[in-house]
Amino acid sequence: MTTKVSVEANHGWPVKVTGVKVGTLEPVNYGGIVPKDQKQDFYVHSGMDIIVHEIPPDEQQTDPEPEPAAEPA
Repeated sequence: MTTKVSVEANHGWPVKVTGVKVGTLEPVNYGGIVPKDQKQDFYVHSGMDIIVHEIPPDEQQTDPEPEPAAEPA
C-alpha cells in the first residue's frame, strides 16, 4: 500500500523531508526540501517512512534557492 503525504511549508520556513527505512531509520535516496510557501507531495509505503523537519533560520544555508524536492521513484 502507498500513502500520499502532502507537506505545505506555509509558515515562512522551508521543510526538509527525508525518506528512511522502516525500523532502522536508515536514510534512503528519497526526499528533499520544500521551499517556504510551497506544497509538495511525498509517498510512503510499507518499506519506507519519512521524517519531516521544519528548518528554522539558524539551520538554513545562505543559498537563496533550496534544492527542489525529489519526485517519487
